[in-house]
Amino acid sequence: MKIVLTWQRRAVILLAGSLIVLSVILAVFAIREAEREKLLKERETEEEQRLSADTVSSQAKTLILEVEQRAAKLLESRRAVDAPDELIPLLTTIVESEELIAEVFLADQSGNISYPHVRPLFLLPGEQKRAKEISADLEKNELWRQAENAEFRTKNYAEAVDSYQRLMAGTSDQGMKALLLSRVGRCFEKMGNIPKSIGAYRKILETGPPDLAAEGIPLQVVARYQILTIHLEAGRMEEAAAALLEFRRGLLDSRWPLTRHQFDYYTRSIAERFETIAGEADPSEKAKDLRSKWAELSRLQEARLSRQKILENVRLRIAPRLSAKRMESGIDLVNFFHISDFSADVLLLVSYAWLDEKTAFGLILNPEMLAQQLLPQDRAITLLREGRHIQIVDEYGHLAAGEDISPAGSSPPRLSFAGVFEENFPPWKINVYQMGPDAANKQFQLRRNIYIFSVFIVVAALFLGGFLAIRGTAKELKLAKLKSDFVSTVSHEFRTPLMSIRYLSELLQRGRVPDDQRKQEYYETITGESERLGRLIENILDFSKIESGLKEYRTEETDIVALVEEVASRFGRQAALKEFKLETEIDKNAPRTSIDKEALSRALFNLLDNAVKYSGENPHIFLRLRTDPRRILLEVEDNGIGISRSEQQKIFEKFYRSERAMEGNVKGSGIGLTLVDHIVKAHGGDILLQSESGKGTKVTIRLPLRPRPTKDGERDG
Repeated sequence: MKIVLTWQRRAVILLAGSLIVLSVILAVFAIREAEREKLLKERETEEEQRLSADTVSSQAKTLILEVEQRAAKLLESRRAVDAPDELIPLLTTIVESEELIAEVFLADQSGNISYPHVRPLFLLPGEQKRAKEISADLEKNELWRQAENAEFRTKNYAEAVDSYQRLMAGTSDQGMKALLLSRVGRCFEKMGNIPKSIGAYRKILETGPPDLAAEGIPLQVVARYQILTIHLEAGRMEEAAAALLEFRRGLLDSRWPLTRHQFDYYTRSIAERFETIAGEADPSEKAKDLRSKWAELSRLQEARLSRQKILENVRLRIAPRLSAKRMESGIDLVNFFHISDFSADVLLLVSYAWLDEKTAFGLILNPEMLAQQLLPQDRAITLLREGRHIQIVDEYGHLAAGEDISPAGSSPPRLSFAGVFEENFPPWKINVYQMGPDAANKQFQLRRNIYIFSVFIVVAALFLGGFLAIRGTAKELKLAKLKSDFVSTVSHEFRTPLMSIRYLSELLQRGRVPDDQRKQEYYETITGESERLGRLIENILDFSKIESGLKEYRTEETDIVALVEEVASRFGRQAALKEFKLETEIDKNAPRTSIDKEALSRALFNLLDNAVKYSGENPHIFLRLRTDPRRILLEVEDNGIGISRSEQQKIFEKFYRSERAMEGNVKGSGIGLTLVDHIVKAHGGDILLQSESGKGTKVTIRLPLRPRPTKDGERDG
């Protein structure tokens, strides 16, 4: 529908458009100015956060530098010492006095690492054996052969013990005596002489050096293990528990030079024996004390293994880099250098300096202790404002220092700045987080929202005013067009029957129809067209009364069966010129009811007329009267073009005609179904429409059996 606007409305639209454009331009400039101020604030905030990160980085550098200076001062007088053993007391003092230092080490020019202050739990990768193997040649000694022959072949353990003791009396070598004592202890054990067996093994612990080994196993370890086994097999649980705890403490104190395989073997073995001892112990105070001491040693073992992992990684990963650094930058006898490495969940922070041209002195820093000292409790020191938090995270994003703010609040914190430590030592990141929007962003968002909301209000008001004005104009134009179409359609509807009546009447008047049968057909046609014209006039008059609110219905008790039959008969006569087939299905037992006969007949006529119009080339119409316990059902069904689902709610509106009817050039006024709807509702009923495009339409009028009678002259609708 084309809408023609007057120049006044065009002027209103132009003025509204100008105001909208001006408002948008002003809002854009205001938002840009607010954004510029926001950028300035953000730069100031970024500078503040950078200074905070620099403060933390400087704190780390200062802490490490102070430790290095104190260590260097202690070592200043010992740079010329040749024997590393003489450095042990000094290195011990450094480690024990500095909580930031975990361990110290010495490295030679080839990259070999030694730990003079601490002994590893077991040999480090690539480290030479520290145990002293007893290499006495006893195979040629006749007394030794007799002792072994007595122990292993003849099982004469007393003779074997005598031979071993005679050998022991003839030597002053402590290693040889320790080896012979282990043989004596074994023979006494085989003889069942537990006290003497344990006594022999205890002499090894008292006299033998801890680094003496036979066949790669330290003799003191063999003695400890055998004492534990003897007590356990003899059922002496209390003595076995004491021996077990002492053996495990010796392993954790690194008393003996063991390989990794040996350490793991003896650790597993004593753990299995502890389960045996603990399972047989009664729930006494001694048993509880045993479990408490075992748990304490387990914690100690975990700590020592962590330290061992650090020592291994220093040897494997730091030592080669020391050699490379020496080749790259030479030897500096004054300054400390830094190396960091992260592998196998172990962070190594190493600070080292050269004591002389051959030896480097290294400090293994404690990362956890360093992290704790980096962030002071006083926020003013780090120049942090409220709502900001500093975190120090490692390379994998794990929190090293700072407050864990992940669960705080409903919205996650925003990373507003990320920095690193000087020289990337330690290799952590300094992250500054913002909880919620900062002040600059808050202010910008508030101002932007105010500007946008103001423009939106102006635009909405102008659009609403324009929409209402244009809608009113469009509604008037649409109504005028509908009325024009209605007048044109009704005029055509009137012209068709009038022309037929006039044409046939002239033929009859001038005597041009000599055949009586033909005359009778013409008379019937004239009568039918007259009735059709009368129905059109009645529909228009009824519609006019409905529009003005003056339509009245007069009900009376009526035989509904007779009314339907009469409508079918009259429609068949009046539409005789049209080709259609009308079938009726009437329930003869339908009860009488109170209705307006004329109005209901007109409604059925309109439905039947529509069914014929929209049934296509071979109309087949059904008219049915049925009843149910509560209602009377009047159905008109056709097999015509049908009605689309989108139009089914509109066809009862006045002047509305479907698109397919318009395309098919089917004539109609657009008020027939409006009248049907009004008549049915006036009788207290409703209409059920069932239709599908291309498959026909069924309209069902549902009337109550005993509606409330409408008083004579009462206005309804």
